[in-house]
Amino acid sequence: MAPAQLLGSMWSALPSWMPIPGLGMLANNAFVHAGREPMLVDTGAGLFGDAFIQTLGSVVDPADLRWIWLSHADPDHTGNLARILELAPQARVLVGLLGQAKLQLSGMDVSRCQVLMPGDEIIIGGRRLRAVRPPCYDAPETLGFHDETGVLYAVDTFGAVLPEAAASLEDIDESTLRDGLVTWGAIDAPWQADLEPTLRARRFGAVERLAPERVLTAHLPLGLRSGRRLAQAAMAASQRLPGDMVALEAAVAAHAAQSLAETEVA
Repeated sequence: MAPAQLLGSMWSALPSWMPIPGLGMLANNAFVHAGREPMLVDTGAGLFGDAFIQTLGSVVDPADLRWIWLSHADPDHTGNLARILELAPQARVLVGLLGQAKLQLSGMDVSRCQVLMPGDEIIIGGRRLRAVRPPCYDAPETLGFHDETGVLYAVDTFGAVLPEAAASLEDIDESTLRDGLVTWGAIDAPWQADLEPTLRARRFGAVERLAPERVLTAHLPLGLRSGRRLAQAAMAASQRLPGDMVALEAAVAAHAAQSLAETEVA
């Protein structure tokens, strides 16, 4: 877990990093808007526990949270949800329909959930947010948002497995970024390999046309690359997926075989 990072316009990031064995490191970011009605965007991985709560507290008192945007029900996005709900008695959870169902199936109380669907709008602290389906995702309930101030939360889209943790996206060259996007795409949303080129262009082209002033993404170092540049990099990466899926599967199999051999020797 890294210290909170101020992004401007009341937004802060709560950044952390997780290893992807044999492949590299993956950023895992949550975000906070500390405005009139403070909102937490996703709740990080449970393995960070106290460190996540402490980092959140450096930006806003959890008791002051009014909203928790839950993009989807994967554990790296919901890991501290139950604990934060205890600390934030006034907060409501904004989540997709299937996301709420998954929370309920896991045994959580969903009485504080408010269901949103793609295209729905909500006013939070005077800001209008529209729920949007990002260009790619790994869970069907995934909802990002476009804030009328120009912020786009793209959730898992534009994630990249990188050789090592990086303080800023500006420290990553284009080639390394594209390679990292390919690896993450093959892991998180391999269905991209089956997209027709026109559909691929339409999905990522939507981000270019929206032209957000800032793109927030859960699995990329923080930085100021434009939505256009990120969309173009992701498009180039997704075009490589069919061939690179074979290479990735071979790398994972080799790593598994090495780990098994080391276990047998021990």
